[in-house]
Amino acid sequence: MTIPVILILIATGFVLKLLIKKEQTFNYLGILANDLLLSFFTFANIASKSLRYLLSLKIVFLSVISVTLVCLVSSYLYGLLFIKKDRSWRGALTVLSVFPNTAALGFPLVALFSKDLTPAVLYSAVNLLLVIPLATFLTIHYSSNHSTHREILTRTLSFPPIPFSLAAIILVLINVQLPERLLDFLQSIGWWCLPLMLVYFGSQLSLKNLKIKNVLEAGLLRMIIPFIFVLLAFRSAAESVFLTILIESSMPPAIMAASLLARHKLKAEEAAAVTLILTLVAIIIIFGLKVLGPFFLPIS
Repeated sequence: MTIPVILILIATGFVLKLLIKKEQTFNYLGILANDLLLSFFTFANIASKSLRYLLSLKIVFLSVISVTLVCLVSSYLYGLLFIKKDRSWRGALTVLSVFPNTAALGFPLVALFSKDLTPAVLYSAVNLLLVIPLATFLTIHYSSNHSTHREILTRTLSFPPIPFSLAAIILVLINVQLPERLLDFLQSIGWWCLPLMLVYFGSQLSLKNLKIKNVLEAGLLRMIIPFIFVLLAFRSAAESVFLTILIESSMPPAIMAASLLARHKLKAEEAAAVTLILTLVAIIIIFGLKVLGPFFLPIS
């Protein structure tokens, strides 16, 4: 999937939102792409690999944990030092910082560099397992709502790609190989989550309450700091894995993060505007890396 196609799909979603006034239509599209098709895609990609291969990607697991920790600490400290009065934006900024768009945007951009999306799928799966409860906790903490630990766990496990990923990992761990035709079928169907997620993403974009300061803050904490961290800490990894980690870790905030903030009425419009601008910036940056990569990155 090329950059022009990605932009066209996002623009298509944006235009369709203007033409179709029924919000429920796009809710169904989001469920189809993010819940059903992404689950098939995730399951097939992981279940088709051997335990030996997955163990070789343990650096992906380490990178997710370390990048999330770096973003959490840096956004928390930044909020305490520079956003003392606006507690709501401080909380929203922290949520946006720890919750990257590793699937809807991350998968297509990683595909520009590598045909093997397994590292990206693993990164996204581990990332979701980690950041959904973390982002939920942070959102609840900074909003007026309250929730129990059991409710947070239920929300995490109720997102279909997560149990599907866990099921696939269990099958690999116990060395159960499903029929290749079944996995190919699931993967071919699940692949359609990529274009549909981009259309859905475009339908959710908004420019309301756009503030340059907010964009710069989120860009620094969500994209620039993790990009530099990965560039310094994981450059010795295998080429495809390094590029996957570099791209996925520096993705803009996820639509899911903005939706979470909207449900709890925590700076939702500001978050949507920031997500739009940073998504366009991310596409430009990754395209630049694709063109100039031989000068800066170990791309063969």
